[in-house]
Amino acid sequence: MVIESAGSAGYNIFVTVWEVQAPVPLSQERRQAQPEALLSYIEKQIKQSVVSGELKPGAKLSPSAVAANLGVSHIPVREALTSLAASGYLEHKPRVGFFVRTLSSEDLADIYHWREILEREAFMMAIPELTGDDIEEMRRLCGQMRKAADSVQRREYLHLNRQFHFIAFRRASSDRLLRFLTYLWDAAAPYTFAGLVDAEKAQWDHERMISRFEARDVDGIVELMTHHRGLAVEAVARWEARERP
Repeated sequence: MVIESAGSAGYNIFVTVWEVQAPVPLSQERRQAQPEALLSYIEKQIKQSVVSGELKPGAKLSPSAVAANLGVSHIPVREALTSLAASGYLEHKPRVGFFVRTLSSEDLADIYHWREILEREAFMMAIPELTGDDIEEMRRLCGQMRKAADSVQRREYLHLNRQFHFIAFRRASSDRLLRFLTYLWDAAAPYTFAGLVDAEKAQWDHERMISRFEARDVDGIVELMTHHRGLAVEAVARWEARERP
């Protein structure tokens, strides 16, 4: 059955969470603006809801509900869901449906394994190319993250966090590497949006990173980032232990 929320006008797409249809927040502006191809537009809306944490892990997506609320045919919606499952944003269970991937420390450890490999290469290429302006921008973003963390503005904090890290990644000057890293960061996003990691510990790491970036200390940054990622894996493992029957 479909239950329509009386929430804000920005709730446009509905998904099945277990056996109940629940709203996925999408801004009215995003729904009205469809400059890209229809399939790309549908993929983008679903992907943004997954990456932002608006679509919760384990949620089942209803193709017909998504199609109805976007005002499109169910055929491109199914194509979009299939494409997103193939790229890892969703999980497809034959004869059951499409689901947002569930959280597990094993899955996050796999994501971070590949992030560690690619980020090490990115840092080796990028750190010698960092400019003084890059370091200053890191300091500015770090200050904004501190304020966002203190005021519990989680969405803003995580947006700033990605900007902070990608300053260095972009200096690697490889579009292909940047696409790979973007995918891996997207895959890890539901974990960070779950709020399992101690923001104070993560913020302390960011502040230490700036001095190592400034010193062009590649080994130091690689070591610190390994610790930084480990905070999330440990947090998810503790969450699993609490949730396990």
